[in-house]
Amino acid sequence: MRVILLHGFNATPEMNFHPWLRHELEAKGFSVTAPTFDLKVGVELDFPALFEEMKKQIGYLKKDDILLGHSLGALLLLQYLEAVEMVETPRAMILVAAPWKVSRPELRWLFVDELDADVLMWKAREFVVVHSKDDKMVPLEHGKKLAESLKARFIETEVDGHYMGTEYPVLRDLIINLANTPIVYEPGMELKNDFE
Repeated sequence: MRVILLHGFNATPEMNFHPWLRHELEAKGFSVTAPTFDLKVGVELDFPALFEEMKKQIGYLKKDDILLGHSLGALLLLQYLEAVEMVETPRAMILVAAPWKVSRPELRWLFVDELDADVLMWKAREFVVVHSKDDKMVPLEHGKKLAESLKARFIETEVDGHYMGTEYPVLRDLIINLANTPIVYEPGMELKNDFE
């Protein structure tokens, strides 16, 4: 099973909790992909070029993949999930301390109201939003709004701030739990089949 970890803006895979989480998951037998992108707040991004680079570093998504994005990196992963060609539906998408939107106009294209949330929520078997009550960079209400929009499970923690520390067992345990929970449904299985 592969876990894709995407860092936030003004960060790298060697910062915050990413090195620890990668080590913990690899010790449990996961394959971990931690792509590196030059993401800087305040710099205009060339989305088509960035998307091509994401395709090179991440590739096609498979049914056992679990994607985890931190902060604005979570929204970039949502963009990728919406746009990339898929033949299988990834196991889960985890958004950690992700904003609903920010005031910076150069980042407007990242946000969920620019995406088709009704389509997007079918692009992974499960969405999980993790947000701390004491996050001073992105208020808790942002996480709640994302969870509502994506019909996601919402995990609220108490004292994890913006998840810029070095270790968060809640993230490791969530991924392990997702990987070990059998899928007993498929997207849309409860919908009536009009073609039968």
